[in-house]
Amino acid sequence: MSLPSIQRVFLESVASSDPEGRFVEVDNILTYYKVAIPQHQYHNSQNYYPSINEQNKPVILCLHQFMGNLYTWRFQMQSLADATGCHVVAYDRPAYGFTERPTQWEENKNPYTSEFLVEFTVQFMRAIGYGEKKIIFIGCSIGPAISCAVALKYPHLVHSIIMLGPSLKDDDQGPPPAARFIVGSLPGRLYLKAALYRNFPLTILYHDVNTVPEWESVVKPCYRVPLTLPNFYEGVSWAMKYFVPLEVMNYKSFLQQYPICFVCGDADKYTHVDRHKKVYSELSSGAPPNALIEFHVLESCGHIPQDEKPEEVLNLCINFIKRTGV
Repeated sequence: MSLPSIQRVFLESVASSDPEGRFVEVDNILTYYKVAIPQHQYHNSQNYYPSINEQNKPVILCLHQFMGNLYTWRFQMQSLADATGCHVVAYDRPAYGFTERPTQWEENKNPYTSEFLVEFTVQFMRAIGYGEKKIIFIGCSIGPAISCAVALKYPHLVHSIIMLGPSLKDDDQGPPPAARFIVGSLPGRLYLKAALYRNFPLTILYHDVNTVPEWESVVKPCYRVPLTLPNFYEGVSWAMKYFVPLEVMNYKSFLQQYPICFVCGDADKYTHVDRHKKVYSELSSGAPPNALIEFHVLESCGHIPQDEKPEEVLNLCINFIKRTGV
């Protein structure tokens, strides 16, 4: 039996400080995740998770933003589980959080491509026992595009999609091609390392970080922990270098069959609220009369609504999910 890599040992050691965190191997990548279940399903011990088949409901899957990790869902996961009766899952995508960052890969299995991330999402759910469950997606920024891409490839697995500050158009997903090329080079990686070390997390994604509870004392340090992990900067560099936008808006008529909740901030500096309104108008245009497609704008909120407006996002998600019949 081969010994675990130094990276895996380090990741497991650092992540062990959080008893709720777990690891599972997905396509040879050690993947970090958390599961929240309704409190009434606990049996005697907080460590006991009931069988997946004990509930006849969809599972909620939270997909974090670019440069984010599952920590971003800290305010929503347990409350969503308790309010809806659904299991709630979040995981760190390759290149982010405590998930392993491969330095080598087989041909056509580059873990930093958009196409791989779509397939990885489905494989991850299978690996933790939710492979046959319908999924309620809650995604931020690039998360909704991944959700839509899963719906296009695996339509039978998707229940509904909640979009927070979504980047659905090609031009809104990730940095422009020239920037991806530069950051993907060795000199660009060195610049990226210096920039992120000074400025991460990126405050431009927020309307006002001072409104985020415990920003300086807790939130900012927690978001910065992955910067200390092996291959963090290499992983981010590769994620940018190999990124190709997911084309989902061309299939809006197909996506309209799913309940969709579109949420954005009125002070989003990454994707202006007027741009969000235009994208939503295009997404909902021509939808059948019985389609459930909603649009909400949060006041004094930037690109990461679940951080800046956690209660508002939680309530919107709960009410929307209940309107879908869950």
